Amino acid sequence: MIGLMFKDILVLRKTLRSYLLFLLFYVGMAAMGLFSVSFITAFVQIIVMVLPMSAFAFDEQAKWDRYALTLPVGRRAVVTARYLFVLLMIFTAALFALVSCLFLSLFQQGDMLENLGTSAVALALGLLAADLNLPMSYAVGPERARPYLYATVFLPVVAIIGAANLGWLDGLDQLSPSVLTTLFLFIPLLPLVGLPISYLISCRILEQKEV
Repeated sequence: MIGLMFKDILVLRKTLRSYLLFLLFYVGMAAMGLFSVSFITAFVQIIVMVLPMSAFAFDEQAKWDRYALTLPVGRRAVVTARYLFVLLMIFTAALFALVSCLFLSLFQQGDMLENLGTSAVALALGLLAADLNLPMSYAVGPERARPYLYATVFLPVVAIIGAANLGWLDGLDQLSPSVLTTLFLFIPLLPLVGLPISYLISCRILEQKEV
């Protein structure tokens, strides 16, 4: 299983290296006040959402699926390795966003609590994308699943912007910092609870696929 995870990292190593250089560049620009922390945290999670789709696309191009389904480790191990890889990427991105918030706070770039809230929402979106799009990728393939990824990214953002414009979020600024921090920490837990269900669905789909 570790080897299957390592395979994904090796396949995407050039892409990961390029994204890391871009992120370091954006953090430097944010430290100079040219970008906001919100942009960085959102960009981090969008990258993480795209990476699993890229892994599925490379697998499809190399006909990896046909080979993987014949491995003695079992089909469930193939799914487990992909989910662990995605979780590793999501939480690495969340850690990067957290460190960026702490680093940029030294330059007084934005409110720390607001930056952490943005990171929590971005982490929740990344987990939600994994919940929905990993089973879709196993069921219909990465290309057909791609529109669902875009919907996962943009619909919640549109909903949040709409709620803010309608004044439904006005009461948040009246809450104490401790309550807001607890709320922000709770947000990613909702899609995290759905991840085991998503995993079981993906296992069921792959187990029913013919070699």
